[in-house]
Amino acid sequence: MDYKQVLNLYIPLVDFIADIIGSHCEVLLHDIVDVENSVIAIRNGYISGRYIGCPLTDLGFKLLETKFRLNQNALVNYRSRTDSGENLISSTYYIKDQEGELIGMICVNILNSGDHQINKMPAEFPLTALFNQVVPMEDNQEVTESLSTSLDNVVDDAVKNLIAKCKISAERMSVEEKCSIVQELRDNGIFKIKGAITKAATTLKTSESTIYRYLAMKAK
Repeated sequence: MDYKQVLNLYIPLVDFIADIIGSHCEVLLHDIVDVENSVIAIRNGYISGRYIGCPLTDLGFKLLETKFRLNQNALVNYRSRTDSGENLISSTYYIKDQEGELIGMICVNILNSGDHQINKMPAEFPLTALFNQVVPMEDNQEVTESLSTSLDNVVDDAVKNLIAKCKISAERMSVEEKCSIVQELRDNGIFKIKGAITKAATTLKTSESTIYRYLAMKAK
């Protein structure tokens, strides 16, 4: 059985989870091998605007590049945000092959506003009954995700989120600050996306050659 056949076995689980939690819960099945067309099943996609064929998220690229928490089975109850600005509470279950390599993910995104605000403790979260070895996020372990509908948006959001952490506009940032952002983008796998260098240069108000120079500085 190849990895695609394994992932197809999880498609009914997407509907199962969505039916349990309700229409305020978006559930997706990701193929992390085909990052450009990563979403292979989805329910309640109206929440983020995503659909079958949408790309992997910024957090997904970070997981692949850094192996962040892949020694566990899942990452639960972290914050995410849609392109339209909706705030959600998200959880991701890792699907691995027989060798323990990541091949896919089931992602659950629940609206965190108005009547749908999530106030329960992780132990009361319905999906914990489906997963073992899940590790809820603690207050000092910030994980965020941008639920983007295109790879351009994945890159744009990744850069803008890092700029926001600096609390200063790109025009006023120092060389060291821009270099640090470029290095973090590289460490998070963002530059594996086609056109990411150009997009990052535009958002950081610099040139592509400067981005390459920052990357070379890290390599020394």
